[in-house]
Amino acid sequence: PFIRFWRRYGRHLMRLIAVNALYALITLPIFVWLMSLINASAMDMGIGAISVMGTVLMSIVINWPGPVLAALLILSILLVGPATAALSYATLCCAWDRPGMFWAGFWGAWKENWKQALPVGIADVLTCFGTLYYLVDGTVVFGQFGVVMKALWCALALIYCMIRVYLYPMMVTVELPMTALIKNSLILSILKIWRPLVVILIAAVLCLFCVVADIVIVPCFLYSFVAFSAAFFTQPVIEKYLIAPEHK
Repeated sequence: PFIRFWRRYGRHLMRLIAVNALYALITLPIFVWLMSLINASAMDMGIGAISVMGTVLMSIVINWPGPVLAALLILSILLVGPATAALSYATLCCAWDRPGMFWAGFWGAWKENWKQALPVGIADVLTCFGTLYYLVDGTVVFGQFGVVMKALWCALALIYCMIRVYLYPMMVTVELPMTALIKNSLILSILKIWRPLVVILIAAVLCLFCVVADIVIVPCFLYSFVAFSAAFFTQPVIEKYLIAPEHK
């Protein structure tokens, strides 16, 4: 599997870089907002700015009108779910060498899944910023229970991430209502727990590399590599438990 993973990734590298760049552009306002908060917290703790790319972008937009920045952020939050569904389909085709037109499949998946993906994308943003907030200010918010609440929140966030690893590939693969998607994603993430954990570990390692090279990793590799990893590790499970039984 290790050799097959890298062989398929290398075979579709340029396509994956291109789709990553498009996704990075769509989610750029969210990224700038996120990095500004992280940099501010890091500087308060005496660490200094963590994200070079976030600092550069913030210096560019710092004097933009507030309503413009708010509108761009809201638009990005509304688009992140459909864009993630489309990215999941495109990387799924690459991970499993499926025939079809790459960009046509991307936009087709966007059009077909945007209604389900929209609330999931909003939940992704809320979970991300909520986790960062409680990790930084949890003790202030909850007082003496801060450490316990931080641990509980991190556990819930981990479960959410495990569900999410299966949710988007499943969404673009089989037609199910949202409740069934969430239920099946939870069951499969528990049944084959090592697969989502590997994807989460890959995402965490890439995020660590972003500390020193985010100006290259974010626009070129981050999003598509994580989505490719999710597609590679989850699709065999989805096919075994959801698709194969329908064909019997």
